[in-house]
Amino acid sequence: MGTSDLYSSEFNYKIINDPIYGCISLSKTEVRLLDTRAMQRLRRIKQMGFASYVFPSGEHSRFVHSLGVLCIMGKMCEHLYRLYGVPQENGISFGIDDAKKVRIAALLHDVGHFPFSHLSECVYSYIDNVKATDDMVEGLEPVADNSQLLCDIANFKKRKEKDHEHMGAEVINKDPEISAILREVEIDPDEIGQIIIGDTQANPVYAQLLHSSLDADRLDYLLRDSRQAGVSFGNVELEYILRQMRIEKCPIRRDNGTCEEIDLVVFDVRGQHAIEHFLMARYFHYTQVVQHKTSSAFEAVTKALEYKVLTSVDTPYGDYDKIVQCIGKEDFYLFSDDYMWQTICAFCKKTKDKFTSALWECLRQRKKPIHVLTMTDIIPKSAANSKAIPVNDSTYHLAKWLIQNMQIELAKEAEISPEYIGYVESKVNLESIPSHLRAEDCTLDNFPDDVRGAIRTIDKEGIISFLASDNKSLINKMVDYTSNTLDVFVIGDIDNERVDKLRKAIMQRARKS
Repeated sequence: MGTSDLYSSEFNYKIINDPIYGCISLSKTEVRLLDTRAMQRLRRIKQMGFASYVFPSGEHSRFVHSLGVLCIMGKMCEHLYRLYGVPQENGISFGIDDAKKVRIAALLHDVGHFPFSHLSECVYSYIDNVKATDDMVEGLEPVADNSQLLCDIANFKKRKEKDHEHMGAEVINKDPEISAILREVEIDPDEIGQIIIGDTQANPVYAQLLHSSLDADRLDYLLRDSRQAGVSFGNVELEYILRQMRIEKCPIRRDNGTCEEIDLVVFDVRGQHAIEHFLMARYFHYTQVVQHKTSSAFEAVTKALEYKVLTSVDTPYGDYDKIVQCIGKEDFYLFSDDYMWQTICAFCKKTKDKFTSALWECLRQRKKPIHVLTMTDIIPKSAANSKAIPVNDSTYHLAKWLIQNMQIELAKEAEISPEYIGYVESKVNLESIPSHLRAEDCTLDNFPDDVRGAIRTIDKEGIISFLASDNKSLINKMVDYTSNTLDVFVIGDIDNERVDKLRKAIMQRARKS
């Protein structure tokens, strides 16, 4: 039996039809994992959150995305197995057991996802931050003022150490169905969890296949989300890119001066333009779809509502640790968009708070937040230049400072209640590392995710380098910059005259300064 036959016999137990890839092949173990209650919960969590308020066809779930990531990971594994299924003289190998592990990690990578896509992670991080601040000052009462909640929570970043990936690792270990299936086939749940969170202890190749600038997760959500949104950004050369994938021994030094070789994923330099196309497509998908000003405003509204509910209503999901305690119980399987929506609905029906009612009216009826202004600036990354200054004039930064620090004064001038004013700042860049970073600058003692996951290419002479540092690459000219966009909006019944007053109040001050 040839290598392709061996692979097919293992991973063709069941075929599932898919609009993106045609067919997705699964092993018997993967089918069993797919049918667990923890995975079926993902049918009730939307992949794109409230982007569907702008792109109505974006109603697909985390469940189908998980299948898509499995499919692309399967393509990666089949390619690597053909190349390294028979161990090479230099020790590089990629066998059926490797494929089993990373395929399962791909299938389960979102099993710990929170409702409403990523926005709930920010809410839970914000809750923990407020609690920590209150605990630091004895006797401090929680802040009840709504004046800046919409702005603060919209721009609060999630904590990596308690995100959906870490929750997923908890689920894989603690959910009785999943852990039993894995142990039955002699796969360690801890190892799968490490792959999912990108743990530094995980096999570097495994981690790269699921956690890098060009991984199975990013490929599927670009292809799938852009298709469902009705845009064309996902038209990348998937099969060609995957055929350029290799595993190579990469020498990386230690801080003590010694050098070690580790296996890492690299891409044949012939695929450079197709990879650059993917990076640009992903950039535009983020700026035009994921960070669309209207869906971002709706997500800000939802974050504020969810925060008010979670801090006012006794639920099994009050904080991250409480959710972990639910794993394996009925409550965890009910933790979905449906539950959160109904809980918000019940809370808002009883509230007498005008601000909460305005938030709910906006979300329930898709009452579009009123756009005030949008500004964009391209800013050097501080990693590339510690003394970086804005590329454009200072108006962007002054406008942001004003909305952050003078919201009450601006609101008074525009005759708008300050709590009804919100803003979202969105940031996106092409690669995780700066252009000046070279392979020889990296050490195994300090090998962070952004360095491990950066795209590496190998040329005809066998020289391996970062795509970001290749001065013949367009990406090299762009990686040191971040595109920042500031969107200011208001909710409620605000007439055009007051919106204009707010816009002028911000811009006149920003330009004068």
